[in-house]
Amino acid sequence: MSEFLKKAESWNEKLKITTQMVKDIPPDTILTNGWDKKKLYVHLFGWDNEIIKYAKELRQGKPFNIILEETIDVYNQRFFDENEGLDFAASEKQFLQKRDHLLSVCEEILTKYPQNNKEFVGFFFLWKHDVHHLQQTGANVSDLEE
Repeated sequence: MSEFLKKAESWNEKLKITTQMVKDIPPDTILTNGWDKKKLYVHLFGWDNEIIKYAKELRQGKPFNIILEETIDVYNQRFFDENEGLDFAASEKQFLQKRDHLLSVCEEILTKYPQNNKEFVGFFFLWKHDVHHLQQTGANVSDLEE
């Protein structure tokens, strides 16, 4: 197994851990950036959905290469606007469903479409995004950092 594939598998396992950690954040938590947990859920499942779109390219053997059409802030605002009517329970459900889908896509790519390049590993980097937001809640994530 290539070093890159080992790293991707390791990062996929970290994504499972961070997913549970996000779920375990107390509902009344406010992040240092001012977001509540509902807004965090919307933000995360919005980006999960964007990343899932790239799986098609990986299945075709293309490298993972994010091309943003707008700034990150514009994407985030769109996610918030599109999901403004969701209550907390619905936002949590959406997060868990999208994350479960993302994890299954990751497993599929690891088993059926392995590639041996650095760009491929980037697809599995979302755990680091979770770590960033978990830090904003005050969670101890030192054992996850590399």
